[in-house]
Amino acid sequence: MAPPADDEDDRLMQRYAAGDARAFEQLYARHHAALFRFVVRLLGREAGTQADEVFQDTWTRVIQHRERWAPQGASFRTWLFTLAHHRAIDLLRKSGREVALDAHEG
Repeated sequence: MAPPADDEDDRLMQRYAAGDARAFEQLYARHHAALFRFVVRLLGREAGTQADEVFQDTWTRVIQHRERWAPQGASFRTWLFTLAHHRAIDLLRKSGREVALDAHEG
């Protein structure tokens, strides 16, 4: 029986943190399409350039934080998508496109 994908991703990230560039290539190949779709859904299709920016910045953060990464209850995929979500929210705030949930209150 094959190991769960989350366990395999965690092992790949651990290998990448130890200097194995091919492990990063495997992580990227496994998650790039789904991550890009996620970012586009967050920002909207009209924000193509911004989606590219968030997508690239997310992978840059993976690279920058590889040595400090450690699984702490969340899978690599959850961590990756959380990085993208935070970056997208930051971009929406800066551009004034953030929607206030409490706009009708007060």
